Amino acid sequence: MKICICQYDIEWEDKQKNKEKILSLVSDISGVDLIIFPETCLTGFSFNKAITSLTQYDIDFFRSIAENKKSFICFGGVIDEKNACIIINPAGQIILKTSKIHLFSLAGEDIHYKPGAHINSVRINSAGITPFICYDLRFAPLFWVSAEKTDIFIVIANWPETRKHHWKSLLVARAIENQAFVVGVNRIGISPKEKYNGDSCVLDPWGMMVFDCGSGEGAFIVEINIEKVKDIRENFPFLRDRKKIY
Repeated sequence: MKICICQYDIEWEDKQKNKEKILSLVSDISGVDLIIFPETCLTGFSFNKAITSLTQYDIDFFRSIAENKKSFICFGGVIDEKNACIIINPAGQIILKTSKIHLFSLAGEDIHYKPGAHINSVRINSAGITPFICYDLRFAPLFWVSAEKTDIFIVIANWPETRKHHWKSLLVARAIENQAFVVGVNRIGISPKEKYNGDSCVLDPWGMMVFDCGSGEGAFIVEINIEKVKDIRENFPFLRDRKKIY
């Protein structure tokens, strides 16, 4: 599977500028199965629901990219007062919509948005995909209970530079303990309260770094072999020893 990670400086609460940036980033992209954008990718991690809420026009913007690029598109925004992750297929259809389950109370996210209540997965080509959003990365049980149906975990985020060590460490841990690929997609730049270093990356089922975007802006393409998940789980069947009582 060929994946494109879009890591960029999100213009604060300016959907039009961010759409222009996104179009520029993907202009030369072709032959990619899945294109992934960060959490709240059109506005930044704002609590201004009048701005962050996705309109039909916003959804159509990503739908047109999916259709033009013949790729699946994964992106974040606010729907029904929930911080959501949406996946659209190459035909322009929404095939998955999931919401952030653990809201970041330290910043007051729980005051402004509603939490999600369900883990949602989808198959893209031959791969089982389960997306989570930013703060959810800290809560291992979400990943544990969905591991057996998942080849690739996606974590879209606005994860600040001050906790970049946590970001990388937790992504590695989720890959190792679930024997799955983990794709973390973060932003760079500065918002009114935080600085972001990016560090979007892909980890294999051993927790080894397949690709690291560093702190630069761009559309980064990486190809992964999904069969590696099956091979590792068959030869090192650790998941079968996981108790169902946690």
